[in-house]
Amino acid sequence: MSSTVVSTHYISEKVARVRWLPEALHQSERFVTGSWDMDRNFVRVWKLQSNQHVSATGTDDVDQIPRCMDKVPMEDDVTAMEFVDNSTLAVSCADGMFVGLSTIVGNKIFEHHIGHLSLMNVQRAVEEDQVQRLARSGRLHCFQRSQEPAPCTDLAVYGTDIATAGEDGCVNIVSSENIRLVKRSIEADSMALFSLCYVSHQELVAANRMGVLRMLDARVATEAQPKIGIMLPCRDDKSSNFVSSITTHPSQQHILLCGSEEGTITVWDLRNLEYPASYISAHDSPINEIGFHRQDTTKLFTASETGEVWMWSENRAYGGDANRKDGNSPWLSGDRVRALINVEGVITGTRKAMNSFDVHGSRLVCGGDTEAVYIIDNIA
Repeated sequence: MSSTVVSTHYISEKVARVRWLPEALHQSERFVTGSWDMDRNFVRVWKLQSNQHVSATGTDDVDQIPRCMDKVPMEDDVTAMEFVDNSTLAVSCADGMFVGLSTIVGNKIFEHHIGHLSLMNVQRAVEEDQVQRLARSGRLHCFQRSQEPAPCTDLAVYGTDIATAGEDGCVNIVSSENIRLVKRSIEADSMALFSLCYVSHQELVAANRMGVLRMLDARVATEAQPKIGIMLPCRDDKSSNFVSSITTHPSQQHILLCGSEEGTITVWDLRNLEYPASYISAHDSPINEIGFHRQDTTKLFTASETGEVWMWSENRAYGGDANRKDGNSPWLSGDRVRALINVEGVITGTRKAMNSFDVHGSRLVCGGDTEAVYIIDNIA
């Protein structure tokens, strides 16, 4: 990573989530951010453009800077964002509403107003693309006794299915083709859920604030759900370890990685839930997001509450292969995992939470409570 270039761009908003717009054939130059803990929160679309103020020497300047192309006001904090396809973004909000789908074409993004639902289409043109509002769901999460709205804490996407988790302990599944209709509502837990992940089209993993992971079947109702729950280990046997972020290996989805409140990473082999496959000491603070590089699955990234972003790379001496099919992975190596994985600090010393990141090709974008976005080139 000696040639890695880190540039900092202040945007005057705390970033809850950041995602690159998907591109199949070239490096993405657009990303979206969702803010939190501001007087007014927004989802913004940014595009990297040439820096017109690069000095003659160019020693301290960057070639490209992000410019905000459009924004959508939000009713509350953004809690999660994922792309359903190349231009359709799913956003969840802390007011208990799943904000819906915003289609981004060119540099325009359209909001979904409170109080109605709509489905619209996208027309692409040679000179300027046109975009129309798609849809918005109603209230997805509420507390049973009071019927007050419950915050939507996380979402996961698999194909056209979108699953949301809430502080009411429920998981709701909708289709991007009709988000007005809840396909399945699962009462997954008696306490708040804070992390959610698809393992397959039929299987989900949800994690609550006490460190319990629930295996859920997306095809059946609450009464028929499998009674499978596993507890995240903790350094202190007398305490619980809150699951702060979860992800699966992109090409070996039986490998589940959990980032925790204490800063550790617990790895589970979902084919054998008797005990964790690996337990790794990592950050000294909660891991706010954990995820693999989509194109190079030998690389994992973590973002922490103390402002760190680390890259974990499979040791080449191990013979890392992103397309390994035999289930053999260094992440399942128990106590040997640290000898098989190299760790490098991509961002350190910001002193405020780094909440989210996304990587596309050789470029990483990060955001957090510093009210800035960080763009790292040549990450691969």
